Amino acid sequence: MALNTLGSRGNLGYAAFRAALLDGRLRPGATHTQAELCDILAMSLSPLRDTLTLLQADGLITVRHRAGVTVLTPDVTFIRENFQFRSMIEREAVPQFVEAVADDWIADTTAAHQRALTAAADRSPAPQIERSLRALDWDFHGAIVAAAHNHLVAETHFRLQENLKLARVLNQDFASPSKAADAIGEHLVILDHLSRRDTDATVHALEAHFRAAVHRVFGG
Repeated sequence: MALNTLGSRGNLGYAAFRAALLDGRLRPGATHTQAELCDILAMSLSPLRDTLTLLQADGLITVRHRAGVTVLTPDVTFIRENFQFRSMIEREAVPQFVEAVADDWIADTTAAHQRALTAAADRSPAPQIERSLRALDWDFHGAIVAAAHNHLVAETHFRLQENLKLARVLNQDFASPSKAADAIGEHLVILDHLSRRDTDATVHALEAHFRAAVHRVFGG
């Protein structure tokens, strides 16, 4: 998804921090001086301080006077709360989405999920499946939230999605073929209810998907 200029999404240092976490230059739980972070993120001190303010507000770092900046370790509570918040946002948007979504979008998205499910059954490489699932997940869940036509809600939802990527830093098995297939299957259930324009069933299937996602991250 393209970077836009809303809130923290428009802050280059914020994006650089997340990129450094995902590629291993920053490690969850590590403590750095501001000078070290300037080197890692390739930025000067003044914009770094603006970035640290945003990161601390989102709970991604802890800044301690004279002790440095500690990167968040995404524990059970952090992941569960982010999933819960995402679920609340999407659940509220579902009625509008059910009314507005086009039949062609449902058909095309269902076909894309079925192709991904076939790839998982064929035991394609796990990173390839994970990338495919992430793209499907962004498009699917993002489309639901877009139906609310609320930029503040969309910005919050974006940050929650980004936060959940941190789970993969510590738990690579989250992207295993079997778990990817489970998630794709849950999306297909939601899409089936959506194609029937059944709002209640769509909401219930979405909630079940989020509960299962939390279990996949921490329950094995």
